[in-house]
Amino acid sequence: MQDHYRTLGLLSIADDVVIKAAFKALAQKYHPDKYKGDSRHAQKVMTELNAAYAALKTKSLRQAYDAKLSAHAEKHAEQSPPPTRKEIHKGLVQKIKKNGIDEMGVITLFEELFNCKIHVKPGWINSYSTVIEKNIVTLDFVGMKTKIIEHLEN
Repeated sequence: MQDHYRTLGLLSIADDVVIKAAFKALAQKYHPDKYKGDSRHAQKVMTELNAAYAALKTKSLRQAYDAKLSAHAEKHAEQSPPPTRKEIHKGLVQKIKKNGIDEMGVITLFEELFNCKIHVKPGWINSYSTVIEKNIVTLDFVGMKTKIIEHLEN
């Protein structure tokens, strides 16, 4: 289902005046007589803009559209099962390997996975210590990420 709010570049909480202004601004930009680029692209965009504004231009039309959008979202949510633990872990591992989680995120994740408290020893390169199964463990950042990845992949 086409998200008309996204087409107009708006949030669903936008006021009616904002919806009208966004439509007018985009219509001026993409009007086929004024658009400097590919006229077929401009026509396609104008068709989408007209459909979006037609669905949102009055309160009653907007309420009907919001109801349809909500029902579509609920139906889609029911059809797609929630991700499995393995899928979640795989996503985390990929983020860690691509350095997509910052230092504080890695520390928090480590603490949650190993049920421990990390003590940061600041320095030119930080080191991290904790107690795991009555053993004092000191790690560098790469070592901490490696332990997390090993834990998640098992």
